[in-house]
Amino acid sequence: MDKVKKRHLHLIRLLNRGRRFTADELALETGASVRTIQRDMLTLEELGYPIWSVPGTGGGYEMLPNRLLPPLQLREQEAVALYLTLKWMEQIPDVPFGDMRDTLSDWYVNELPHDLETKIARLEKNILWLGNQTVPPAPFTKDVFQAVEQRRNIEMTYATTKGSRTFTIAPAGMALLDLKWYVFGLSDYGLRQYRIDRIEAMRLLDETFEADDLATLLEASDERSGVTVRLKLTPLGRRLLEDVLPDISEKNEWDVPEAELPFLSRQLLAAGAEVEVVEPIELREMMREQAERLLNRYR
Repeated sequence: MDKVKKRHLHLIRLLNRGRRFTADELALETGASVRTIQRDMLTLEELGYPIWSVPGTGGGYEMLPNRLLPPLQLREQEAVALYLTLKWMEQIPDVPFGDMRDTLSDWYVNELPHDLETKIARLEKNILWLGNQTVPPAPFTKDVFQAVEQRRNIEMTYATTKGSRTFTIAPAGMALLDLKWYVFGLSDYGLRQYRIDRIEAMRLLDETFEADDLATLLEASDERSGVTVRLKLTPLGRRLLEDVLPDISEKNEWDVPEAELPFLSRQLLAAGAEVEVVEPIELREMMREQAERLLNRYR
């Protein structure tokens, strides 16, 4: 993307903040001259962006409310990449924007030149998304997104291994992992993650909360003290556990929070004899107990 296009996109993002900017402010934000900003505003208006310019003292530029923005000016490869990205998004279950995902790619391709539309139609039959078709539904995804967006606490009834529990969390953020949506909630127990498809009931509360963004919270969480887990793995074992431990094709040891060892032991057990826990001793004991329980079940 060339320098001019980047500056135009920067200007659009600034104006979308919903307030008026003077040419001097836009020049300061983008590093361009005032004369360049004035030319940029004329160019964007000619492209169809609903920019309102107010002359004189106290004037400036702002984006009209309730607007329909024109398509981005994209090169052919960029247009194809964006379309495929939109089609990929359609494969994600329970996107928190409702039914919009089902029509967005069709609307987009209808705005493209006919030759490019034909090219995309041909590509569409050769690029497939063969994901997991058994992902459980997560009907509260949109409600959780609203709570994250508005920074409001939620009360939820959650299906745990010991039955349903009702409690309150501050939803700091959401994540998509293996096509399953998770909400990361803050409570007296710290930062915990919950699968949204396991939420049985949910109520958005009036109480709001203040917290760091999710990326910062996760980074701080990763710095908590853990134990070193060292494994011996066969090539098949690495393949079986590639979705469990990061960089498993290159590493033999990981720093794991102690509270996560019981869950990790169950995941490692799925690889059978293709993995051996070298340390810590408590994880070896968990593996032995799990194996004995499994053996006793089939005696």
